[in-house]
Parts: sequence; structure tokens; C-alpha cells
Amino acid sequence: MKFQKGLLNDLIQPPPTDEKPVEKIEERPEPPAANTDHLFQTHQRAARSWRQYLKVLGIVVVFVVVAGAATVYLTLPRFGSPVRAPYSLDQAVKSHFLDVEKRTVTEMEFFFCDTYYWARVEVEKRPDIKTNPIYQIGSYTARATSDGEDKWAITAAPTTAPDTDIPCQ
Repeated sequence: MKFQKGLLNDLIQPPPTDEKPVEKIEERPEPPAANTDHLFQTHQRAARSWRQYLKVLGIVVVFVVVAGAATVYLTLPRFGSPVRAPYSLDQAVKSHFLDVEKRTVTEMEFFFCDTYYWARVEVEKRPDIKTNPIYQIGSYTARATSDGEDKWAITAAPTTAPDTDIPCQ
């Protein structure tokens, strides 16, 4: 094997004689004396009064009220919006068609108009009665106006043309 010149010289040479390196001893600074008031000073500086908490709570309450009011306003029915009719109106329309029009209601859809409700009503066709052609029509429009508490004035007409089936007209 070939060795590079001087590779093993460090192993052969003895360490330096009687010279010991002097170690420096660093003096550590003494820790500061314990300040017993330090914790309480920090607490006193960070403390909030009840008025500050009420201000923050008041701001949060205002934001919640504004968000709630905006949600309610945006979900109110608009003119011509499909809505779920009051139970009394639903029953009044069913009984009107059964008693006055002599037809059984199969499906109803209500729309909100400012002072009244407009309804698209599907009724059972009567192909067995050939004498009156109105019994062949299966769709009606109805207008319901409130006469008071849970009382409704209902007018209905068969839908014979597509232009009569437009809500709130």
C-alpha cells in the first residue's frame, strides 16, 4: 500500500512538552434578585375594567342584530314570490273548489302579491262528463283576499291560455 507523504506523521510525533493550555473560566453573572411585585405589576397593567368589557359586548351585539335584520329582510317574500300559504288559506281554497267548482284539488302553488295571494291550482279532470267542456280543463287560477282573521274571499277561473297563468296579474 502506498501512503501519502506525511499522513502518519501526526501519529508518530509526541505531544508538546509541559505546556498545558490555560483554560479561561468565565464568570457567570448573578441572576437578578427575585422581584415579588413583578407578577402583580403585569396583572395591574393588563387588567380591563367592566366598562371595557361592556363596550366590546355592545359592539358584538350590534353586529349580531344587524346581521339578523339583514337576513330577515333578504328572506321576506317579494311581489310575485312563491310562498307557503297560511293553513287557513290552504283549507279555504280546497273547500272552495270542492263546494263551488265541484272539483277535487290535486296540487296548489301560492304566490305572494302585495294585498292578496295568487294561486295556481291543479284539479282532477272529469273525462266522464262530456256535456260541460269545463270539466276537461285541469288547471285553474285563484285569487284569495283576506276578509279578516282566517277568512278568505276566493275567486277562481279556469286557465284556458298561457297568458292567464302569470302570477299576480
